[in-house]
Amino acid sequence: MILTLGAVVTVVLVDLSGMSRAEVERIWLPFVPWLLVGTALLSPQWRKIGLGIQVGLALAVQHLLFTGW
Repeated sequence: MILTLGAVVTVVLVDLSGMSRAEVERIWLPFVPWLLVGTALLSPQWRKIGLGIQVGLALAVQHLLFTGW
């Protein structure tokens, strides 16, 4: 739990500081395993809610924002 919380705090601070503007993959990848392990601690109800939020945000970004990809 402490490592997951530490990973979340670090990712938020790095994102707010603007350090993650370039080479995002190398900055975020070390924290992904700890965030993934943290999802195992969630109850099944929260996992369903989280999945729904992810799907909703992905659809909103796909349909409302223009990306050059």
